[in-house]
Amino acid sequence: MPRRYFNWKLAIVLFIGVTVLGVTAFGLREWRNANSVENGLELGMKAYEEHDWQEAAKQLGRYIAVNQNDVPILMKYADAQLKIRPSTGSNIGQAAQAYRAVLRKQEDNLEAALQLTQLYFLMGHFGEAELIAGRHLGSNPNPELARLYALALVQQRKFHEAAEELKKLSEKNPDQVLVYESAGQLAESHPEEFSEPAVYWFDEAVKNNPTSALAYTVRAGFYRRNGNKTAALTDLEKAQKMELSDPSIGLRLAKEYIDLNLPENAEQVLEKVREISPAEQGLWQMLAQVALMSQSKQKMKAIAQTGLKELSSQPWDFMPLAAELFIRSGELATAADCISQLSQNNFDPAIVSYLKGLMASEKGDFLNAAKEWENSIDSGNKTARARLELASALSKIGDTQSAVNQLRTLISENPDSFEGHLALAQILEQTSSWAEALDHASKALQIDPNSTDAQLMQIQALIQLNDNETALSKLNLTDSNSVDIGLLRLQV
Repeated sequence: MPRRYFNWKLAIVLFIGVTVLGVTAFGLREWRNANSVENGLELGMKAYEEHDWQEAAKQLGRYIAVNQNDVPILMKYADAQLKIRPSTGSNIGQAAQAYRAVLRKQEDNLEAALQLTQLYFLMGHFGEAELIAGRHLGSNPNPELARLYALALVQQRKFHEAAEELKKLSEKNPDQVLVYESAGQLAESHPEEFSEPAVYWFDEAVKNNPTSALAYTVRAGFYRRNGNKTAALTDLEKAQKMELSDPSIGLRLAKEYIDLNLPENAEQVLEKVREISPAEQGLWQMLAQVALMSQSKQKMKAIAQTGLKELSSQPWDFMPLAAELFIRSGELATAADCISQLSQNNFDPAIVSYLKGLMASEKGDFLNAAKEWENSIDSGNKTARARLELASALSKIGDTQSAVNQLRTLISENPDSFEGHLALAQILEQTSSWAEALDHASKALQIDPNSTDAQLMQIQALIQLNDNETALSKLNLTDSNSVDIGLLRLQV
């Protein structure tokens, strides 16, 4: 039997060949990975510059998965995640992780600390917000971050500690108007933590910043909340005469006018903001509110069209409002297109259902409107507007008891809702529940003493309860000369 020899030379050649092949494959893979990472950076930056936030986050994410020390790109990645619409919890979480990575590399990065603290507020993680802000303040004090730190303490019911922080902060930074506002608001809700009344802090903001439009606007908000409309209007008029180069201050001023039910004044301010920053998201959202208050179909249509044009690179935050404006101005086909786009982009179902409810209501289909608004509320839309709309639709289809229940829920969630109390009083009138109708009409008048509708409702209830003497005294105090008032006088 012939002897078999092992061919060592062939084995060595094969081994070398396999090794070279493996090294080549590994090198090729590494080259491809490196090339892919570099492509991710290039494509990500291109998408970022073009405001394609979804693609920017995807491509920059590929890059930072390998290059985790590149702080500028981490910051851009986080920013892109936060600008994706519709925003999700995942987007916010990814942005938070990126900011945490930045702070691990650069503990003194103020922008990352501010952004991460604000994100923790958004997520309701107030302990984390306190931790991040407090840690950063130890090495690099910043007034705004210190204010957020104090507000994080407030959210955790650490009122005494928060008050002490705000007092110290106002002494060191008398030019920080928002610090005075935070101190004043805390003094409003927890006066026991301060030796001075709440108004002191708002007066100090103006005293130390006499040329600041923000200071007067902030104090006007205090006066408005406490029912002093005259003083609020005086401060707003002073603020309006001052420099409004910062769009955010102009928007706050306009919001105060809106809250005082002065849309024409708000519109004047917003036109100035529009000259400075025509693509500001907040500008168009506030202009939409003014248009809705005007009830002018022409104005609502114009604001919706122009707003979508100005915000064409990022229309999603404004599109729900645009859809509502189109619905209320009778442009139902255009509104339907907006709603379709929102649905296709997986927008919040609560918002989409709310808009579908408005559409059905505009067509007179109150049954389907009620169904859509119920879906909206069940999906998380617990706003007063949603419940008011649902109650109105339920009342129109004859389900008065369900309408009453919705309004009672609204009032339990928003005890100071003027619209809620008035709407409930008006529905209770339909069921001749005059005592309860009187109660809610009176509460509505406490919130807005100048409301003619609430005055009429209160007097009507008094008449039905045979309290003609009180009804007559209320009539004599009424400034209105409307036909309804005249009829009530005849009735008494």
